[in-house]
Amino acid sequence: MRLTPWITLTTGTFSAIVSSEEEMVRLLTRREELRRYLFLYISGNYSRLLSRVGDRRARFDVRRAFTTHQLLTILREAAHTIVFIEHDPTLFDGVPAHLITTVGRTIQEMAAGSIVILYTPVPDRTFGTLADYADRIVTLAPEQKEEPKGGKGPRERPAGQVSLGAF
Repeated sequence: MRLTPWITLTTGTFSAIVSSEEEMVRLLTRREELRRYLFLYISGNYSRLLSRVGDRRARFDVRRAFTTHQLLTILREAAHTIVFIEHDPTLFDGVPAHLITTVGRTIQEMAAGSIVILYTPVPDRTFGTLADYADRIVTLAPEQKEEPKGGKGPRERPAGQVSLGAF
């Protein structure tokens, strides 16, 4: 699965991805793999992306976890080629640290036969703990827009300026 021209996710990898919601929606909606492979989308109590990535031609299963134990059950039962986990920090509120590491190890084990993506738009402490088990951590910055042509650029000075600039 190619995220960008220079980043490819392969079977047997667990990738933790930090990206804007818009960038992730764009990546998920143009993925041909969603139509060819068995794809599992796991979200928590609330999904920021799910309503925007739906495609009638895509075939993917959606599972929601409302507790950490439900998330573990979903992960242990999954047999999909691609597993996308939308990180929900509320699933881990008040959860002991050993349970968070159990989730991280379970995701890592699951990645042995799948492409597993753990996604968040804003990393937090729990995401960092889970990402410690990832094969790679990817941060996708939004594409930079070209500067508009014409107009005053940073090197052009207004006519008649006689004072020194800030230094």
